[in-house]
Amino acid sequence: MEITRVIIENFRSIKQADIVLGHTTVFIGPNNVGKTAILDAVRIALSRRWGRSGTGFLETDIYLPGGITDPKQADPITIHIEFQERTLNEWTADLQNALDDVIQIEPVSGRSFIILKVTCGFNDTGTLEPRWEFLNMDRQALTGKGARSTNLQEFFQYLPVFYLKPSRDADEEFSARSQFWGRLLKAMNVPEALQATLRTSLDNLNKQLLTADPRLDTVATDLKNIAKVAPAETPGDLTLRAVALQPWDMLQKTEVIYKSHQDQPWLPLTSHGHGVQSLAVIFLFNAYVKLLLAEAYRPDSTAILELEEPETHLHPQATRSLCSTILNISGQKLLTTHSPYFVQRVPFRDLRLLRMTKTGTTISWLPPNYSTTIPASPALSQLLQQHADLLTHDASTSTLTTKGVIPEDLYRRLLTAYANHAEVKKIVANLKALKEQAEHHIADDELAQLETWARRIRGEIFFARKWLIVEGQSDYLIMHTIGALMGYPLDEHGISVIDAQNNGNPGTFAALARALAIPWIAMFDGDSAGQSYVAQIKKRNFEAKVIAEQCIVIPATDLEELLVTNGLEQELRTILKRLGVQNPQTIPTPDVISELRANKIEYATELATDLQADPTLFAKTPAILKETITRLQAVQA
Repeated sequence: MEITRVIIENFRSIKQADIVLGHTTVFIGPNNVGKTAILDAVRIALSRRWGRSGTGFLETDIYLPGGITDPKQADPITIHIEFQERTLNEWTADLQNALDDVIQIEPVSGRSFIILKVTCGFNDTGTLEPRWEFLNMDRQALTGKGARSTNLQEFFQYLPVFYLKPSRDADEEFSARSQFWGRLLKAMNVPEALQATLRTSLDNLNKQLLTADPRLDTVATDLKNIAKVAPAETPGDLTLRAVALQPWDMLQKTEVIYKSHQDQPWLPLTSHGHGVQSLAVIFLFNAYVKLLLAEAYRPDSTAILELEEPETHLHPQATRSLCSTILNISGQKLLTTHSPYFVQRVPFRDLRLLRMTKTGTTISWLPPNYSTTIPASPALSQLLQQHADLLTHDASTSTLTTKGVIPEDLYRRLLTAYANHAEVKKIVANLKALKEQAEHHIADDELAQLETWARRIRGEIFFARKWLIVEGQSDYLIMHTIGALMGYPLDEHGISVIDAQNNGNPGTFAALARALAIPWIAMFDGDSAGQSYVAQIKKRNFEAKVIAEQCIVIPATDLEELLVTNGLEQELRTILKRLGVQNPQTIPTPDVISELRANKIEYATELATDLQADPTLFAKTPAILKETITRLQAVQA
């Protein structure tokens, strides 16, 4: 059983957030944008250990809208945690029987689901009061057996939440009192026959150590004077013990030792770097889940791992490798990361991009489908049969779902199907909203291409505030320089420049930016290829105004022709000479352009250096390039 959806209201920076969760969900975004708040909301809601240190809500957790400074005057925190079978009969019979009082069934699909609602606000006495309750399909509180408090106790046994903070301390996590290591050691069972053999071996080893130096016997003799100072009713005795007295005592003092190379010495884990220690704690959790989760909780329990910044203290290659490993760790995983190297390996649909706006935290992602609510009808049934590969309808919840963009003709037929319905205004509004949402759809085959083509840049672009989409690497180099000379250095302002020719389709990147609410500007060559890129973006259902404002086509075949014919020809001839081109000062202008095209990266690097060194050259830079930077500064999501 896994969490499929979380709805959070009025919690810290989050006014309202509706989050779909998968087997693995990775939250990314700037600091203080709400990533940890989401993890904490889930952990508190699934803990109900009110009053214990580190659990439960605080009055500072209540979201304060503009003008309100007293949490007692603000709306209460509300968290809905939803669990649903992804396939029919996914949940075992034992789980179904144990949670029968709170499990609900969808009438049509027959799939089981549970909705847990947690609220926390100030009561009439001014005390912060939390409340846990289960809901039915209509989101009303269950009554009767479903409202018994014992349901919560049993429910929590099936969903233990484990949190690993960014500063994973191996010294703490591998102590005998830790949540994973300590329990694993205590669970170890050594047969009694073997314990007897080990005790004999330990006694013999102890004797050998104590007789190794006669001075130890002198120490023991002197210490026996304890009996003279503090006599007991019966004679006592004293000896020294250099090794563990009992096998189980030795087991409890087990420690991890590790050597990073065959020629290196064995060292305790805590003597290694923080990166190795952090990795060890993560893998320790996995071992715990495999060995003890069912024993400590229930055989059908699902561990929920909340892991912040798994990349802590790791170098890029290790970070990429770790991502692949974590994706295979047991249980459901909710992660936060600031590492572009980690994100490179995360499937696109597992990412949740957080931003802070005037109204609080917003969350963007790439859903595989989109839904709205409309009632069933004979006309709808006919359309569903004709478009079964695109549309589905759940009559039990009146939910219409589309797996992709809704064609205009199908949209109009859907509207016609409800033209005479009593709730036609509401249905039309819902269908319109569904069509607009579905226009943001990115198909699986496109994402698969980006998995291959854009892996080099994907980690960076998802952390960017804005995107500048260009064609090639020379554009990439020149635009970075132009931005810096205009007092708008792109890196410092969180701008990613995407050379789309080397990473995929410009239309896909524009659609991806729209789906993730990332502001963007595109600059293309004036040749047929550049025009085709604009056409690709138009096909993604962008408004004409967006195309006009955000797609810039330079007035030349390409960047090289633009630079040569707009004031920098002599400087570029000089650069070609530095690059070893024969007779660059005398060859015809078309040949200069051809040579530049043949040496794109080399000339662009040289020109960038010259522009930075000589301010007079910047005045000759084509105006369209400066205009592109100006539009980039102004564009908003």
